[in-house]
Amino acid sequence: MAKLMKEKKIATPFALLHVASLLSQRTRIQKFAEAINRIVKQGMRVIDIGTGSGVLALLAAQAGASEVTAIDINKESIEYAQLAARMNGFEDRIRFEVKHFEEFIPDEKYDVVICEMLSSMMLIEQQIPASSHAAKHILKPEGVMIPGSLAIYIALTECESAWSRFCIHDLRFPKLPQTIAKEDAKDLSDLAKLASFDLVAVEESRVVECDLNLKVVQKGVVHGLVGLFDAEVYKDIRLIPEDGWRELFLPFDKAIDVDMGDEVRVKLSFIPGQYESLSLSTE
Repeated sequence: MAKLMKEKKIATPFALLHVASLLSQRTRIQKFAEAINRIVKQGMRVIDIGTGSGVLALLAAQAGASEVTAIDINKESIEYAQLAARMNGFEDRIRFEVKHFEEFIPDEKYDVVICEMLSSMMLIEQQIPASSHAAKHILKPEGVMIPGSLAIYIALTECESAWSRFCIHDLRFPKLPQTIAKEDAKDLSDLAKLASFDLVAVEESRVVECDLNLKVVQKGVVHGLVGLFDAEVYKDIRLIPEDGWRELFLPFDKAIDVDMGDEVRVKLSFIPGQYESLSLSTE
């Protein structure tokens, strides 16, 4: 591990430390482990896209997959996952590649695709484009995608802590989306479903858009929207934000004082995985 750190000439090993920190999300990993154990059979070929620490690839090997491919664009993540594979005796069954998912088009398709690039609203992470690519180029027609589907939701929220961080010592900074813990914010409307995706049939360039009147259910100050998701890993196995994901706070340009029964019109659009496509306005 010390050797791994020394070879990288960067200010801090943040990306690698972040990857390792995700191993603490035990309920998330347990749900994937349960799905993998129910799906993967002896002789199957499995690919893990965006492998990170390699934990899901190792679980597939542990479940009996004859061949596992694990890809990630981050070289340090792959090196860490390779160390884990050697520690657990799976180095002969897991092939690691430093590669962007779009560059991976195999000669022979896979029985199972595992792709866990989930995020609160699918705005920043590459879950949707990666799943689309995998469905077209990597997964067998009768194969299984893990997870198989998901839905994203929004609500009006009061979040003074995230809102106020963009003004300090009389200096102002451009407001940007921020991840927040559930306890950091107070939802002022009920959740509204923004979109749902079948990850085997999803179109990569699909635009998520809405023009909604969100009804206020609690008096307060609306600082923006909060976005979250749930997903079907496999059949009755479902992921929810409490399994390890933070919510995404989308700040409005101006805070809005609201009372119960008020309505706030929200116009929102973005292409999943393309942060720069985000457009948000209120009335």
